[in-house]
Amino acid sequence: MLLKLLLLFVLVFCENVYSEICSNASKLKCDCRIFTNTKSHLPMQTADCSERGIENIPENIEDGLSILDLSINVIQNLDPTKQALSSNSLEELILSYNNITYIDVNFFQNLPNLQQLDLSNNFISAFNNSEVFQNLKSLNFLDLSYNNLNTLPDFIFNPLFKLIQLDLSYNYMGEFLTSSKSVLTDKLGLTSNLTQLSINGLNLMELPSGYFDKFVDLKKLSLCDNDLSVIPTVPYTLEYLDLSGNKLTFISARYLNYHSLKVLKLNEMDTLTDIHHYAFYNLFALEKLYINDCPNLKEFNELAFDVPSKDIDHHPKFLSLARNGLKSLNQSYKYFFKNMDHIDLTHNPWNCDCDILWLQDFADELSKPHELRCNYPSELKHKKILDIEPSDLLECFPAIYGKKSHRVLIVVLSLSCVVLCGLIFYLLRYPINGIANKHKIGPNSPYSLAHTTDHA
Repeated sequence: MLLKLLLLFVLVFCENVYSEICSNASKLKCDCRIFTNTKSHLPMQTADCSERGIENIPENIEDGLSILDLSINVIQNLDPTKQALSSNSLEELILSYNNITYIDVNFFQNLPNLQQLDLSNNFISAFNNSEVFQNLKSLNFLDLSYNNLNTLPDFIFNPLFKLIQLDLSYNYMGEFLTSSKSVLTDKLGLTSNLTQLSINGLNLMELPSGYFDKFVDLKKLSLCDNDLSVIPTVPYTLEYLDLSGNKLTFISARYLNYHSLKVLKLNEMDTLTDIHHYAFYNLFALEKLYINDCPNLKEFNELAFDVPSKDIDHHPKFLSLARNGLKSLNQSYKYFFKNMDHIDLTHNPWNCDCDILWLQDFADELSKPHELRCNYPSELKHKKILDIEPSDLLECFPAIYGKKSHRVLIVVLSLSCVVLCGLIFYLLRYPINGIANKHKIGPNSPYSLAHTTDHA
């Protein structure tokens, strides 16, 4: 009986919270479902209205809807006089990949509990009023990436005192965001509560000294696809730093002195050619290191972390060096590899000589080990490193094939024996006396005096 009452309650509750956007009568035909919130353990409703050709924000969104996804549609303007959006229960609103160019200052006024707002991949060129987010007191995530923004109004983020994640990537704000070291805080109103910041693809050449000083809780920073030639000073609280796609030419410990950093990404840099000694020595907490797609990085320093030792448990546990220009890797790294969980060395132009064979001992630790292939010498080109046999590199196995000098001597002696045997055979076949008699001058020789007189 109790189970029946509970089931009846759930059905009644679900029917009551089902908003009009999810009703059978709705023309939008959104995919709606109810799930349990992992934090509150209460039922929540989500509506996936993406890719429906929607031109206007749906009306009459009732309380009960927690997540509304309107991405990949053709919405152009967010104007409350034409399309009102009001909900006390909505926590996440996704408006990415639309054609939005204009947002009215009052559009978000009736979403007091909104926590996440995604406006990425639109055509927003400006916010005409700094109070556009003034009523979003609960907002903790804001994505404005991939728009056409050049500047932002003063104090636009001032009402967002709970904001902890901000993405401004791939706009045209590079000059604006580097106009002063305090532009993010004093001018735009960001608080020190920020924990994640993405400012990728803004053509940043350098950052003013002290640029991040006020972000004392910043944990994750992404500076990808800029024009930085030197690693900037970042907060010591960072646990994640992505500098991929910049113009760094070297990596040095001088610019990497962050004891809390756990993940470091240095991918896709054609300019990167050198990893200095002890470059990562000061990254005591480093767990994952990515250096991929750097074609001019031809050597990975044997002392990049520290002097290798079999008695020390080294960081990181995850190392990716794929698609670089690496030709060899010092076998001292075998002490590191024994303690690693993931190692990716694929798609490098490896020189397959005696110094590469130690990698065969780590077939279980290597990621995609059968994709490690030789590039040199030519006779081993494209051969899998794990498939190299002793007969492929004779000089590497002196116990089996002897030393190279010994093999050369054996070859020379063998050739000498062949030549000597040939000479002996020739002498036996054509003795010296026979050869001498063949040309001896006698009565029958055309060169003898007697032969000449007879003809006379």
